Amino acid sequence: MAPTFEPGTLLLVSSSTAKNLDFFDLSTGAKIATIDDLLAEPHEIAYDPSRRRAYVAHTYRHGVYDQDVPKAHEISVIDIDRHRVESVIDIAPFYAPHDVEYDSELDLIITGVENVDGRNGVVLVNAETHEVEANIRTEARNCHWLALVPGRKVFLTHKEAPVITVIDLVGRRVEGTIDVPGGAEEIDASPDGDFVYAVTPRMRVDVDLASGHFFRPERREGDPVPRVVKIDVESGKIVDEIEFDNDQIGIRAGHGQRVYVTGMNNRERPADPSIDLKTLPRNNGKLHIVDGAAMTLVGVVDVGPQPMTVRATRDNATAWVANLGSGLVSQIDVGACVHAGDLDNNAGGAYGGTHGMALITPG
Repeated sequence: MAPTFEPGTLLLVSSSTAKNLDFFDLSTGAKIATIDDLLAEPHEIAYDPSRRRAYVAHTYRHGVYDQDVPKAHEISVIDIDRHRVESVIDIAPFYAPHDVEYDSELDLIITGVENVDGRNGVVLVNAETHEVEANIRTEARNCHWLALVPGRKVFLTHKEAPVITVIDLVGRRVEGTIDVPGGAEEIDASPDGDFVYAVTPRMRVDVDLASGHFFRPERREGDPVPRVVKIDVESGKIVDEIEFDNDQIGIRAGHGQRVYVTGMNNRERPADPSIDLKTLPRNNGKLHIVDGAAMTLVGVVDVGPQPMTVRATRDNATAWVANLGSGLVSQIDVGACVHAGDLDNNAGGAYGGTHGMALITPG
């Protein structure tokens, strides 16, 4: 049976390469609007329910992480009901905001930035005035993904740096770090604020943007075991984990202690240099559904190529996975563990770039 959604339930989806933002009405499955002239390149999205605004972080003008590419320095403010860009927050001299969160208790827009001209760490923006209020620097050079515990803390991952940084948002200081050998990818906090879940180590990848492939290097002896770690928010200690056979990248901590984890399942680069890489098909990615209480695997679902961002309904009936490689969003029937359909964000081309998502409930 197809899921039913209350009218006004929306899924916002951005493509970094198409520079668009789609509005999908989940009650009908229809795409009801597109903003197609966003600044390059839109990445993650945060939702401010009191203002009915979404905040879209722009990371690069083109390219991907750890390349010598021009860095962006903006957060777009989206009027959800009018389907338009209301304003643009310029956070310069801070650059390459990737993830973005909205803290409703402190009324702050929070983003992590890369190290440019010696400036890095987390940037706090007043959600009413759009002024930068503070910059909390970190020892790790780049900040990438955030896990927000509203009114209290934000946990940061740094890709290759082998730590997770814990920021005290009230005191506006670094509270401590948590060791994660090999670095970490996405991180998220449980809705009850008790635990944080992080993907570690950093996904090793050989990027070929001309063909749209993210190739997987061979695993080396001594490489850290791919896992998701569970962190107690109060103590800042890792209290449990689940291991995987391959590197993972995206994560979402849902209600009822469900945790959703995406893995790209990339193919290895062919040894024959005469092969036209554009003709090679991509592997399907995987969505892993985890019991966050026991840290055990509940199910695995095939999704599109190069999956990253994942979102889920409060009742854990439906999840969505943004697939960078295809430009499609996979819709998942969580209970049946099946891929139930797709939403078209930017299908076609070598590299779809589908990335950020936000689930908007009626209000």
